[in-house]
Amino acid sequence: MSTTPATALADEVRAATLRWVAELLEEPEVELEDGFLELGGHSALALQLGEYAKERFGDEYDLMVLFEKTLAESADELTARLLAAATPEAA
Repeated sequence: MSTTPATALADEVRAATLRWVAELLEEPEVELEDGFLELGGHSALALQLGEYAKERFGDEYDLMVLFEKTLAESADELTARLLAAATPEAA
C-alpha cells in the first residue's frame, strides 16, 4: 500500500504539531485528541507554534481552530490549506 503525497503531508503536519506542542508546553504526553488550551496553551505559545509551522510549512495554524478544536483537527485544517494552496485552480 503506497502513501500518497497528501497522506504523507498530513502525517508530517500531525507529527510536527505533537512535537512542537510537547516542546512548547513542556508536556511529554501530548496526544492528537488533546486540546491546546486544555493542555495549558495560551496566546503567546500559540503564536510561537504558528511561527514554527510558518517556518516549516509556509503557513500558520488557524488560531480559532487551535483554541476550539483538538490538535488533530488543527493539524488537519492546516494540511487542507497547504494542499489547497499547492493545487492549481481548475480551468
